[in-house]
Amino acid sequence: MFGHRSRIYRLLFVLGLCCLGGGAPAWADYNVIEVPDGGTIKGQAVWKGAIPKVPPLRVFADLDACGMQVSSPVLRVDQATNGVQDVLVYLERVDRGKAAEAVYRLPMGKGAASSAAQTCQFQHPVFPFVRTSQVGLINFESVLHNPHFFSEKQASLFNLALPTPDREITTALPRARGVGLRLQCDVHVHMNAWAAAFDHPYFAVTDSQGRFEISGIPPGSYTVVAWHSGYNILKFNASRPVYDEPHVIRKTVTIAPQALVESQFEFPVRPVDVDWTIAGGLELPPE
Repeated sequence: MFGHRSRIYRLLFVLGLCCLGGGAPAWADYNVIEVPDGGTIKGQAVWKGAIPKVPPLRVFADLDACGMQVSSPVLRVDQATNGVQDVLVYLERVDRGKAAEAVYRLPMGKGAASSAAQTCQFQHPVFPFVRTSQVGLINFESVLHNPHFFSEKQASLFNLALPTPDREITTALPRARGVGLRLQCDVHVHMNAWAAAFDHPYFAVTDSQGRFEISGIPPGSYTVVAWHSGYNILKFNASRPVYDEPHVIRKTVTIAPQALVESQFEFPVRPVDVDWTIAGGLELPPE
């Protein structure tokens, strides 16, 4: 009797998981395999229409090093090609494929090794990584930065001060899951970014001309997603800007063995009016 009841409970548990997740859970294990016949998807994210002018961000800390304000990283469009930089492109569900990188690096600030970067900023406003790999944190400046990761439910995942320039500290973030996770510097309210934690390595961030490429994809059908953060500020939380919803595009693609699939994503997905002249200009600095 007890064994029969136990089997029923197990069956109900499995059925419950299927109902919640539409089948296999989104956090199913990822298996590393050889992909000798892997295909590639490449393309460009482009802007259609007038390009909004996003306001600079007011600085409240380390003004001698950072300046009174910094340019906003939330929308970067190449004037020559209309390519949109820093769009996260990824395959939505992959359960097996190539191995991930051992370390995914999150650089901050401008230094000798990062002369093209912006002072007192994350080098990119979107940071994808594989949650089973290491995350390498590097502060290239003598200014103190304190990267702070949050979960989808806004729980703190990682919080560490980086006072020493050019020193890499590695950590693991296995509890991180999902796209659009909040990432901020606790010292500088203008330093904000979005993290994306994946089980697989099939993702890319578009370059300065909006181009991307994802290779080594096992043959099959996939949903490819292009994700760009919101760029209009809705409000301020302790002088930290809170942006509107991200712009997300989904497409279905079929990858044949050793095939090349090209795809273009057009932004924005909805019209947005940018309302601010200087972001944070009317806000008081945090206590």
